[in-house]
Amino acid sequence: MGQNAVKQSRVERALAGLPSWTRNEVFWLVAVFVLVAVTSWLRIAPTDQQAIWAEDGPIFLKQQLENGTLASLLQPYAGYQHFLPRLFTAGLVQTIPLEHFDRGVFIVCVLFAGFVGAATFRLTRGILTWLPARFFMAIVPVMVPLLSREIIGDLANIHTYCLWLTAWIAVARIGTRGEGIFWAVVVLACTLTEFQAVVIVPFILLKLIWDRSFAHIAVALGAIIGAGTQVYTWLNFPRGTESDEVVVLADVVVGWLANAILPIWNGDVKANAVYLAENGTSFLWLGLIPFVLAAAITLICGRNPERFAISTLLLVSALTFGGSLFVNPFWFFQFSEIEGQEWLLVLLDLRYGASAGMFALACLPFAASAFVSRVSPRLPVLSRIAAAGTIIVLFAYVAMQWPEVRTARATSEAWTPQWREAVVACEADPESVHQFETAPDYRKFEITCAGVLGAPGS
Repeated sequence: MGQNAVKQSRVERALAGLPSWTRNEVFWLVAVFVLVAVTSWLRIAPTDQQAIWAEDGPIFLKQQLENGTLASLLQPYAGYQHFLPRLFTAGLVQTIPLEHFDRGVFIVCVLFAGFVGAATFRLTRGILTWLPARFFMAIVPVMVPLLSREIIGDLANIHTYCLWLTAWIAVARIGTRGEGIFWAVVVLACTLTEFQAVVIVPFILLKLIWDRSFAHIAVALGAIIGAGTQVYTWLNFPRGTESDEVVVLADVVVGWLANAILPIWNGDVKANAVYLAENGTSFLWLGLIPFVLAAAITLICGRNPERFAISTLLLVSALTFGGSLFVNPFWFFQFSEIEGQEWLLVLLDLRYGASAGMFALACLPFAASAFVSRVSPRLPVLSRIAAAGTIIVLFAYVAMQWPEVRTARATSEAWTPQWREAVVACEADPESVHQFETAPDYRKFEITCAGVLGAPGS
């Protein structure tokens, strides 16, 4: 027996001697679910959890109360379908007193984040061969610093996780018919929730060239139905964004670096803006180096499933971020033309950057798995120590940026006292309407007293 084979057999014996729970798929699914859900919860301060964010109140709750579930579930808004936010809102309206709608929304959203983490762990099976890499990939949906700005804990931005999940379903190796049906239902719900998932459908269809199993065909049908519904909605109920400005490819590149890559390494967006104002944009390429190296390691050392998966995820990151800017061509998205003090006036904490950053951060677990797979036959212990040490250090550094991200949730009155006040006012004048406040920036919206008093628990 050769020296490499002896080393490999030693590693296999050592792994076999570990407790059985360390190799149990269900254990890891539950562990990831709990970790991502709890971490999502802790990333938002308790006072900020009490605010209703953006469309959660004036669109999803208001229309549910006034129109009912059937009329609201597939009702277009801003050119898109928002299936899961409307479904979750309908469930909350029917099951909890609406004075606690804020808590209900937050709990549902962190549980969904936990599901996305667990689903990611499952979907990486057969792509990432090193289990710790699967674990780190599964926690990416809670790692990016900008997620706490406006994505974690609200229904309005739950579509971000749908985009991530759809991309992983597209590249996953799904084995059984039962799983194929399950993921087909999930991808249908996700594509009915996130319009930008349309860009992933070509990758799903491309995979049919070498995978025409029942499971993948089912996933493809679910994606086509969901994406087709989104396209129909877009064409017949246009978004209505009006601007005479033009966004070009250079704007997308600089904007992606400034909003997706830079905030991963420095969560202080104000400090980033000041540095850009004083030094220009050249330094932005430095933040890209770890991801370029990770992608190169994956493409060189990885197997074909890893190469296809990382290529798909990076293209989705670029296409969705670029698409967001092209569809909303405002002057402050013309990043390549911004100079000097103008950087202090533009947005560097875009939610588009948070979702694009998730796909970029995914390069690190990919590289770790590919590196271990290629090097472990010769250096089984050293390769694992090097890969684990590197990814732990990098993820820990990213986590250190979380407290630096400023929140926009505190700019609104807490929901519970508003609802209680509305019930009292509407009981005194049932024919009137009541005004509510939601974040960000003290937005106002109204619900009829018939909707308030007709809600369960009012």
